[in-house]
Amino acid sequence: MTDADADRYAHARPLVLAGLAATMVYNVTSAAKEVYAGHVLQTVDPFVLITACFGLVILLFQVIDRAGGGQPSVYTPRVMRALVMVNLTTAGAWLGIYLALRWVEPAVAGGLSGGVGPLAVLAWRRFAGIRTTGIRTTLAEAASGAGILAACLLLAWSATKGQGEVIAATPVETALGLVAATAGGISATLTSVWAKKLSLAGLGPSAIMARRFWLLVGFCGAVAWATGRFAGPMPSVETVAGIGLLGVALPLYALQVGIRYGRIFHVNVIVGLCPLFTLAFQAFSAWNHWSPLTVAGVALLVAAGYLGLMRPRRTGPALAAGDVP
Repeated sequence: MTDADADRYAHARPLVLAGLAATMVYNVTSAAKEVYAGHVLQTVDPFVLITACFGLVILLFQVIDRAGGGQPSVYTPRVMRALVMVNLTTAGAWLGIYLALRWVEPAVAGGLSGGVGPLAVLAWRRFAGIRTTGIRTTLAEAASGAGILAACLLLAWSATKGQGEVIAATPVETALGLVAATAGGISATLTSVWAKKLSLAGLGPSAIMARRFWLLVGFCGAVAWATGRFAGPMPSVETVAGIGLLGVALPLYALQVGIRYGRIFHVNVIVGLCPLFTLAFQAFSAWNHWSPLTVAGVALLVAAGYLGLMRPRRTGPALAAGDVP
């Protein structure tokens, strides 16, 4: 790295650190939401809850974006394609995690959905991103991804062996929950990739947040309406406001800031630490408990995550500013 590159890295580093700090804010608030939402989802249908909570988020960020004047000049065909993809992957991510929370304990659902992220980033970089970035995976990154995958498998084993004490689910439901969490995690990783493209195209966090949930809310609302789910138990206004504002809007806005200024791999490694916070919140919940195997899986997840963060690349200004995966 040249002296000029080093100087530009020094200027970009505060923004990178701010992005990583914002991702940690996402972890804390998202963990609290997962524990609370897991409780609510034992009585409220997930399609109904998603429609209500994310509908509120859309309204909130529409107001914020319009107050800021919007950014119509950046809506090129390439940006519109990215918006479609971020809507598709966002829908997959949230449907996956909310369905998983019905059948597996929050720490397991969070561990799988967040834990597959770094490995998914490495796979995307290998098969798609490397053509445009030229970035190759380091040994530390590969070991981190493998360790996180091992932790996910341990968490899955914990659930299938009946070690969790949170949710009474059949083996088939548990398996469906694990599949849903994994699919949601992969979708969330792809969301971060497309959100990064939108950010680099000039859209700010509020503009992206105002446009990434249309498909999710439309699909869930249509399913809930067609199947009569709105006739069942409905979440209270306080529940919708709490989950929508504090459990979705705040953490996802913070995550969007993290994606804007950080590398996708590092963001997903930090998101992989979310089960640590989930377990902490579960420890204070009378209705929720965690198992020894779950704790072991989360511990391995954290260790592997730190391995991915302890050897950051410093190969140029673009990399430091988070322009590559």
